[in-house]
Amino acid sequence: MIEAQLLLKAKPGLAANLFAEMARAGKSDDVAVARRLPDEALPSLAHAAFAAPDLPDCIVSSCAEHDSDLARTMANLAKRMRPLSAETSLVVVRRHAVLPGRDAIRLFFGLRRLERLSLPAFHDYWLHRHAAIGRRLIPPHSYHQLHADPGLSAQIAEAASVQPSTLDGIVEVYFPDVPALVAQLSRPEVAEEALADERNFIDHARSIFWAYAEI
Repeated sequence: MIEAQLLLKAKPGLAANLFAEMARAGKSDDVAVARRLPDEALPSLAHAAFAAPDLPDCIVSSCAEHDSDLARTMANLAKRMRPLSAETSLVVVRRHAVLPGRDAIRLFFGLRRLERLSLPAFHDYWLHRHAAIGRRLIPPHSYHQLHADPGLSAQIAEAASVQPSTLDGIVEVYFPDVPALVAQLSRPEVAEEALADERNFIDHARSIFWAYAEI
């Protein structure tokens, strides 16, 4: 299975309309939707003191066995959201469920790699080195790595008439509520050990980070 995510920024004053349309799209079994929590939802944490301006307001994702099926689904979704979205980008990913599971609140960490690393080297370090820290520190919560495929992203973005995302990968960690997320990220081991290892492969200055509610 391959997966694509549309990252949507709402037009000014139309965020509520976008959320409502996304909720209707989310009633399909083939589509997952999440909306960004407001700026005041998270306190200042080790990773982020504020919501970055390029964060998407909504994330809509779908999976398919074949590129052509995925391209058709994403093109239809992008067309449906075009009147409400100011900016839309698309990323195709390979999902690695390091700690399987989903929940109500999704931590979204859109990653861009250090410039000295190739994309394969970035993905390799993340999955085969850094994931061990996640397996130890994240339970009982779930943890997914989504590795970007730039070639497929460009191909399916073109079919959907949107821009391909420049993200190299996405972290998803799921929590039952915002206090559980804050408690996890406030742990000293996370703020120190995990963050220190991230500096070996993630360019934090170019990455984006916030919490989303599943619709």
